[in-house]
Amino acid sequence: MTFEYVKVPFKQEADGSKTFFLPDCRLKKGYEIGARGEEKERGIQNYWEALEKVSKMANPRFRRKNKKGIPGTVTCDAGDVEEVKRAYIEAMIEAG
Repeated sequence: MTFEYVKVPFKQEADGSKTFFLPDCRLKKGYEIGARGEEKERGIQNYWEALEKVSKMANPRFRRKNKKGIPGTVTCDAGDVEEVKRAYIEAMIEAG
């Protein structure tokens, strides 16, 4: 069964924008999740696997490029998730 929407964690930025854990968060090593300096999972290649793991964290943490293109870690507040259309995510994955 395919669900039309997927719950995706996001970070509420200081300027009011939201940074979602979407396929565009992929870095050279894959999707990097977890806290820096702790044992963490790195380089998860599959978005759906990475989303499952990051969604299970009490406070989801993931690396993404900031506005200057520099990768950095963001920490989401517990419960900060929104539903995103699965078709939108699939299109992002296909576009690579």
